[in-house]
Amino acid sequence: MKKKLKNVGKVTAAANVASGTGSIISVHNVCHSVCLAVVAILSVFGIIVSADILMWIQDYNLLFWGMGMVFLGLSLALLFKYRGCISKNMILFNIGLLILGNPFTQLTNFNFVFWFAGGGVAALSVAFFLKNRYFVGGLK
Repeated sequence: MKKKLKNVGKVTAAANVASGTGSIISVHNVCHSVCLAVVAILSVFGIIVSADILMWIQDYNLLFWGMGMVFLGLSLALLFKYRGCISKNMILFNIGLLILGNPFTQLTNFNFVFWFAGGGVAALSVAFFLKNRYFVGGLK
């Protein structure tokens, strides 16, 4: 029985990581930061590239965002099936990132509303995490 629960925990953790990765990739600013990080890591090894060489990822923004939604759905299904197996703060953070990186608002003048709403949800999840981690039972 313990081995089965251990395997379920590993699968759940992998699904949570995949959900987080899928939602992060869809956010343009974070995507830009990831591209710059790749350029910086490559430069450590002596490989010099321009950040423009990774611009092809931008064309697949909708696919990455959709993948993030699918993985979020899988994570929610696992959360409801196995109560407490996934961090609710992490799922809330992923939801915020998916709202923030909504590709359908790129052409409208109201995309800042989604930026603030998604950023607010993500910041709320960080606040919940910090509250539960450091402030439960008084200040430490």
